[in-house]
Amino acid sequence: MRKNESIPQIKKLKRIQPRYVVIISIFLLPTLFISALLELTHTRREIQHVMEEEATTLVEAISASGANAIYSIQEIETLIEEKLLSIARLIDRLEFNNNLTSNKLLDIANENNLNQIFILDTRGKITGSSDPNSEKNNTQYFQAVADFQKILDGQNKKLVIGYVSEKDQNSKLFGVAVKRSRGGAIVVDIDADEILEFKKSIGVGRLMQDISDYKGIDYIVLQDIEGIILASSGITRMQSIESDPFLLTAYTENSKSFRMLEMDDREVFEFVQPFILYGEPVGLFRIGVKTDHLVQANNRIKRRLIIMSIIMGLFIITAVNLLMVNQNYRIVHTAYQRIQTYSKNILENMTDAVIAIDKDRCITIFNRAASKLFKVHAKQVLEKPCDTVLSADITPLIQTLETGETVDDEEKIIHLENRRLITSINTSVLKNSKGEIDSAFAIIKDQTEKHALEENLRRKEKLTAMGQLASGVAHEIRNPLNAIGMISQRLDKEFEPNQDSEEFHELTKIISAESRRIDTIIQQFLKFARPAKLNLERTNLNELIESTVLLLKSQAEQQNVEITTHLLLQPQLLLDKNQMKQALLNLIRNSLEAVQEKGSIEVRTSLTEFKNEIILEISDTGEGIDRETLPKIFNLYFTSKPKGTGLGLSLVHKIISQHNGRIEVDSEVGKGTTFYIYLPV
Repeated sequence: MRKNESIPQIKKLKRIQPRYVVIISIFLLPTLFISALLELTHTRREIQHVMEEEATTLVEAISASGANAIYSIQEIETLIEEKLLSIARLIDRLEFNNNLTSNKLLDIANENNLNQIFILDTRGKITGSSDPNSEKNNTQYFQAVADFQKILDGQNKKLVIGYVSEKDQNSKLFGVAVKRSRGGAIVVDIDADEILEFKKSIGVGRLMQDISDYKGIDYIVLQDIEGIILASSGITRMQSIESDPFLLTAYTENSKSFRMLEMDDREVFEFVQPFILYGEPVGLFRIGVKTDHLVQANNRIKRRLIIMSIIMGLFIITAVNLLMVNQNYRIVHTAYQRIQTYSKNILENMTDAVIAIDKDRCITIFNRAASKLFKVHAKQVLEKPCDTVLSADITPLIQTLETGETVDDEEKIIHLENRRLITSINTSVLKNSKGEIDSAFAIIKDQTEKHALEENLRRKEKLTAMGQLASGVAHEIRNPLNAIGMISQRLDKEFEPNQDSEEFHELTKIISAESRRIDTIIQQFLKFARPAKLNLERTNLNELIESTVLLLKSQAEQQNVEITTHLLLQPQLLLDKNQMKQALLNLIRNSLEAVQEKGSIEVRTSLTEFKNEIILEISDTGEGIDRETLPKIFNLYFTSKPKGTGLGLSLVHKIISQHNGRIEVDSEVGKGTTFYIYLPV
């Protein structure tokens, strides 16, 4: 924030002759009265302007944080729905293939922290359950859900039951149902109490309640045409939107507005702004800011006017006037300081980065989260042009300042030295009394880790499903394949045709060879679907990397490719040496195949910000991977090589996942590719 200017000191007055006091009083008294009235108006206008700016910042922060909280909750519920539907479909496949037992059903429920699993016939009768002896073995609490009968009848393939109350219990459940291949339905549910508590803890209501605890805030209310949706404590009744033209105009025209409002014998400065969600207004935010400091200023000025009307002496008039000016300045300054302190505390404690720039593009606000995100201290950037002190691309903020067009949740990839951040940006503008853009600010949310975790989760689920499918196919093929191989060998040894015997033996050999080749592929299936158990031991990661690079040195020299390493001092990790070495070999070999002659490969290790993970980077100067291919490279059997099997990167991903790590990739066509492996310390 900008540094506060010091309050000017009042100089001592020299002694003045009485006659001069009388003469000056006659001329100055009306002037002083007029001056005091003008000052009262000016002071009120300045305080209101300060409150307007700070209230705007507050409501924008509440709106952005509240919307982010709602989007996060909906994303979590979507992930839970998909997980429960996947479990239900897995149970259906197991039952259809006669591989489902009561114990296996119970194991699935326990492993996935499920409340209950029901298998129903077409009449809705329970034919199987993860806990047959449980008193919860009835489905009345969800059979009343709309469209549930369509699942039983086979009309619908799936149904998200959502939140329901468990029979005879105070707890809530969250359930889904899928169509059963043998007719009926399979229902899976989990305890929803923790989800609901989490929604309460990060919801808009909690945020409003926390902010309303500040002394300068009188109330915060979110209401729509129907009435109050959320409100700070102590607020039970507010004037409806339809009955108040001021509120109705702001709601229908989707605009910000300010006013002074009389409420319960007190004056409140009220700021209103629509709450936008998914591009549509869902309510109207009303923030009431206390005007105690404004009332105090008015009262003090009135007292000074009364004193000046009684005492006609120039010395008293001059002294009172100077005192009044000084006091008014202090009141304005104190009011500004108080509101500024509230805003600063809120901004500094926000988890999202907040940056504001003035019309000269100089940075005026740079909170703690912004310093953490951009790795630069606020003192280094405040009051300086953003173009020169920030290496990151903040084009949306600059465009908002220049055009006045704001952006909402715009995804922006920011490159900072060796980091690539995926961010969500919201921008807004502040205008002066003439309607001109005075400054612009942006709320930047770091979505990098969230994107990485979501991508890693989707990749794990996809590879797990493909691995299970591969295992099943392998088991089904292996027995008849062995029979074919044995029969072809017996025919070759024991049977001699009367004609074309040489061709016959050649064909039996081909059958045997192809059978062995298919068996090799099946072995790869099983190796991916059921990888060997990790043999973890304390391992020096540097030595493991150096030994792996040494194995590939000769191949690199033949291709005229330079491999360099930049490693931390002796990081000790719990690893399976053989499997981790296999993963590194696959990645470096891929880089060697991608790099042209006179290229380079760099292997680097570093620590994450909180020093709880080792980052192992493998970068090459190869041809790179296009954006369409990049999301597919970890898919089972996906390959762009003419002789590739498509198993290499899938096995690498599985090995890293078994070590409780994750792998990410960044690539640009023509510049090269970098793999990032995160391993827990």
